Amino acid sequence: MRNWLEVDLGRLKHNIDTVRGVLPEGCDIFAVVKANAYGHGEAKISRALSELGIVRFAVASLGEALNIREEGIDGEILVLSYVDPEDVAEAVNNNITLAAISYEYAEEVGRIASSLGLSVKMHMKINTGMNRVGFDCRSDRDLKKIAEAYDIEGLYFTGIFSHFSSSDDLSEGAEEYTDMQLGNFEKVLSYLEKKGIDPGVRHISNSGAIGKYSSARFDAVRCGALMYGYNTAFDAPLPVKPVGTWKATVSCVRTLEEGDAVSYSRHYVAKGGEKIATLCVGYADGYKRALSGREDGPRGYVLINGTRCPIVGNICMDQMMADVSGLDVRQGDEAVLMGEGYTADDIAEAAGTCMHDVISSIGPRVERIYIQ
Repeated sequence: MRNWLEVDLGRLKHNIDTVRGVLPEGCDIFAVVKANAYGHGEAKISRALSELGIVRFAVASLGEALNIREEGIDGEILVLSYVDPEDVAEAVNNNITLAAISYEYAEEVGRIASSLGLSVKMHMKINTGMNRVGFDCRSDRDLKKIAEAYDIEGLYFTGIFSHFSSSDDLSEGAEEYTDMQLGNFEKVLSYLEKKGIDPGVRHISNSGAIGKYSSARFDAVRCGALMYGYNTAFDAPLPVKPVGTWKATVSCVRTLEEGDAVSYSRHYVAKGGEKIATLCVGYADGYKRALSGREDGPRGYVLINGTRCPIVGNICMDQMMADVSGLDVRQGDEAVLMGEGYTADDIAEAAGTCMHDVISSIGPRVERIYIQ
């Protein structure tokens, strides 16, 4: 194989058990399996989670929802954001729950559903401070509009949710902002209670909040990064383990002479004597080109024989090179791109991005191998 992702389903179980261990009785888990289960493979991961007793799933698109439904996944599948209102029949026919992301959107979905004699299951999305999608909740007029949405023909609501922007943030003011968002969510819940409206399942906590904000757990939490083995709230970590290990095959090993340039644009020029291994992975597989190594210092590493080897030269579409000087490395050996000793967090720091970007970018031509 060129390169592959080993997915440890035993670790997935460990992580789910760990999250369940901090939740109060009756608090459910929405397993977030969007973006191909954060690069780990939505079909296998969803089936494994179902076997672990997970009955709620969250995705980003109707296509993702249909994919896992076709895999035989029962239970609730919530699409967290926009679905074309013209696709409501397909959503209803497959028992998919949509998000009401604005009053206008809810009206349009309700109008089309009613014209077809259908009723669409929805969760109310509240904008508490992320300012991305959702019903605003600043004013009395906003609150009234939220309540009015529950009377839109063609819709029935089974849940309500919002999303923290800074629950895993250590910057100044982050905790205060999270408290503000939580207060806004509670204000909406209180208003609906006074109006005699049952909002259904209440959820706002993402992975960053699960271990950190016990008052924000409500009826369910949405678990993404933690489930795949990554803490995002580093000041309140849980003992989770990375589920995926990304590996690549060494295809070629050579020794460079002084002045030899490596890869496109000659950004790395050898001083002489360096031993270079070519790996069967590139940015078309999802490995970040920003990790390319230049003459003035490497930006990324791989692990070969347990040793961190710096990437040299520009990462290519399908291949990249690493300095293995002093190591016994041969064609056919394995290099660990991401795993124990060099995690997605390490890669993200070197690439100037976030862990979510690293793992969700692992492409479809990377074979997934599942380990029980």
